[in-house]
Formats: sequence, structure tokens, C-alpha cells
Amino acid sequence: MKILAIESSGESLSVAISDDVKIIAECFYNAGKIHSDMLIPLTERILNDVAWKLKDLDKFAVSSGPGSFTGIRVAMTAVKTLSQALTKPVVSVDTLSVLEANTGIKNIKVVAAVDALREELYVKQNGKVVIMPVDKFIEKYKKYKNNIIITGNSVEIYKKLFIKEFGKISVSLMPSLHFPKASTLAVIAAGKEGVSYKNIEPLYIRKSWAEEKQKK
Repeated sequence: MKILAIESSGESLSVAISDDVKIIAECFYNAGKIHSDMLIPLTERILNDVAWKLKDLDKFAVSSGPGSFTGIRVAMTAVKTLSQALTKPVVSVDTLSVLEANTGIKNIKVVAAVDALREELYVKQNGKVVIMPVDKFIEKYKKYKNNIIITGNSVEIYKKLFIKEFGKISVSLMPSLHFPKASTLAVIAAGKEGVSYKNIEPLYIRKSWAEEKQKK
């Protein structure tokens, strides 16, 4: 099964194609929010490089967020458009699940935590993505001290605090593993049943700064 996966929920942008769980190619950029300019050319390039046509694809995959409102919207729009035009299913996966799967670690507690600003984090709780204050996050996971690894951009922001509360191992991942990757998303999608483009939506946990400012 040939899959095209797009991940642009944060600062980075990546596009990958896979045949079931075998990654055929991936392009990754960490050059700021260039998603709207780069996504289509990057998708065309990666398909051309391996001599695949859009019609050859069996499934699409996209990260639903949380993260950058613009980044999520760009990827969602692209995937929905392709899915509708080609009548192919889509798998939507939250960004935190992609981050956790990135690590490939099984014998230690792995927790994805993405900065939500205002000293809050996006985390998963009981299978759902929620916003959690940093102090509550510390309290919830301090029992795993020296036996927990945190992934996501929160590590860069709260590194000293995490080392103090959880131990040095908690921030020991390579920097590249703190970015959600389209290749990981593609592997996850290979094991999930796709749905209609009509049934996927961005995962916006809170309103954007612009929306909240307008409301005030």
C-alpha cells in the first residue's frame, strides 16, 4: 500500500512516501514556517524522484495537531484536496502520538509534551490531547524520575526544570527526535484504516492568539 504522509504541525515541514511500513523517501525542513510555499513543490519533487504518480497512491496521512494553526491548516487542506480528487482514504494522527512513536523506545516511560505558551503544555491524558499547566505536568510525572524521557519542543524551553524534576535522562533524546516526522506518520498510517476526507478535522485545542484578541 503506497502512502503519502505530510507533517507540518510545528516549525518543521516533512513529506514522506512509504510502501506499507517501508519508507521509500522523506524530505525534512526545519527552516521556519515555510509550509505554504514549500508543501506542493516538495510533494511533487518526492513523487518525481521515485517515479510515482499521484494516482499510484493508496492512502494519505496527515498530522492533525496540536501545534501551529497555519501549519496544521496547510497540511489538512492539501491532504483533503488530494483525497477528494483521487477518492482515496486519509489517516489523521495527532502530533503527540507521532512524537512518541519517533523515539522507538519501549522500556522506559516516553511522554510527548509540546509548548502551548503561557507556561502550559499540550499532552495526552487518557488518550485525549489536553492543555496542562507545567507545574501540574511536573506533579503528574515526578514519580517517574530517572525513568522518563520527554519528547517535543518543551524540552528546549523547560530543559533545566525537567532535569531538576525528572533527571538528566528525561532530556537525553537527540534534537532531531523532538520534531514530528512524516516518515513516522506514514508507518503509523500503514496500520490504520483510512476514512473519508470529510471525517478528518484539525485538532485545535484552543483558539489562536488572533481569535482570542479579537474576542477581547
